[in-house]
Amino acid sequence: MKKKLLIIEDDIDIALMIKEYLKKEDYEVFIGNDGEEGIIIFKENDINLIMLDVMMPKMDGYEVLSKIREFSNVPVIMLTAKGHQMDKVIGFKKGCDDYIVKPFDLVELNLRIKAILRRSEVILAEDSSIIKYKDIIIKKYEYKVLKDKSELKLTKKEFDILVLLMENQGRVYTSEVIYNLVWNEKYLENDNSVITHIRNLREKLNDTVKDSKYIKTIWGVGYKVEKII
Repeated sequence: MKKKLLIIEDDIDIALMIKEYLKKEDYEVFIGNDGEEGIIIFKENDINLIMLDVMMPKMDGYEVLSKIREFSNVPVIMLTAKGHQMDKVIGFKKGCDDYIVKPFDLVELNLRIKAILRRSEVILAEDSSIIKYKDIIIKKYEYKVLKDKSELKLTKKEFDILVLLMENQGRVYTSEVIYNLVWNEKYLENDNSVITHIRNLREKLNDTVKDSKYIKTIWGVGYKVEKII
């Protein structure tokens, strides 16, 4: 089955040039002419990798990347005319997988795509149905959470919140984003559902806000699970 690639680039000539080359390399290629269109295309298709321009109208590449990282770990290569070190640092901090400066060689781009897709396939080959974090084991397909080998009785929403945070270690999620992803509904201001579920989840994990071993509160922002290095 062909790998599906998405180019999010406002310069249509560059986008078409990349598309035509990658089609010859046996990829299925989609084009989004701006960030908003790109996100829509991504959500509607099973995309394997994104090539994302930085300088775009409406929404720049960094903002697009931040929005994508709220719900997906799809590999992203930033395409930009800006080659300064700080620009690269910003891109990697926001979650890109590679950074290539314009003008670039299409052969090099293809090699980078292949390398990233190979790494992604290795990760997917691992058993993604089981999450291990410190003394916690989550068996996703069984809806089971074990702590010190004892099973915790979680509600469906508590389970989904825990999986979301532990599958995306190090990433901070606001209450709004958690609500949108777990409840799959529009978030209403002053809705305390997420706060209540996080509190209940902490009680069952025997976790505290002041001395948290699992779920960290980032005051004024949201929640995260620390990434284990």
